[in-house]
Amino acid sequence: MRIAITGSSGLIGTVLLQELHQRHQIVGLDRTPPADLPPGVRFVQGDLDHRQALTAAFAGAQGVIHLAAVPYDIPPLHEVFRINMQGTYNALEIAVEQKVRCLLFASSIMAYGFGQNVDPQYFPVDEEHPALANRPYGLSKRLGEELCRTFTERCGHRTHCFRLTTAVAPGKRYDFLPSRERQGEVGIYSYFDIRDFALLAEAALLAEHLAHEVFLVSAGDSGHADPTGEVIARYYPQAQLRYGRLEAATPFVTCTKARRLLDFAPRHSWRT
Repeated sequence: MRIAITGSSGLIGTVLLQELHQRHQIVGLDRTPPADLPPGVRFVQGDLDHRQALTAAFAGAQGVIHLAAVPYDIPPLHEVFRINMQGTYNALEIAVEQKVRCLLFASSIMAYGFGQNVDPQYFPVDEEHPALANRPYGLSKRLGEELCRTFTERCGHRTHCFRLTTAVAPGKRYDFLPSRERQGEVGIYSYFDIRDFALLAEAALLAEHLAHEVFLVSAGDSGHADPTGEVIARYYPQAQLRYGRLEAATPFVTCTKARRLLDFAPRHSWRT
């Protein structure tokens, strides 16, 4: 399969290039080239406002993994919202023009607004939990999911949205773990190994029976140093517990949907 990856020089993108290039034809797009471009990977330089660059990257692709975005609420805040929203629209529109069969959108756990304007209503957090972010970055991810849904409904192209938690990979940010106290609250003390996400993204691109879905992405354990039940009782005493079984390392979010529909089984943990 030919796959185009926007934001291919970022933390997640560089790992996806390494993980996917041996099984697929990969084209990366970013403002700057990656430090280490794997053999056989083609690179197109440009950003989300450059429609010609997007067209060149998406031409002939069967799938797109859309990662490129301003990654947080970095001032000026109006530019965070503009770049992320317009960029996602451009990626979707050009994917349709180029007859790309499926686009995967890197949404974020921050679409919920945790640690900013709301607390979780229940644990484990799932895809049905209200997404109520009201700050530019989280809001751009909420609305980016809506853009994907409407493009699927209007144009018939498959789109899937992944609410990513904190991304880690070997030698990259594993030293951030574990969280302590309320450190990492915006990601609700959850993380994922990008190598696991590479397999999940591959499965989603190949799942032609699925038209549009939203998936949470997390490891199979929590990213907090303290037992999950103690953290919830300490900081979120009003939250409802919906766990069938709650153990010390049980994650704060559930990937049951991704496991059920895409056979997602995270393999990596900061504990091992």
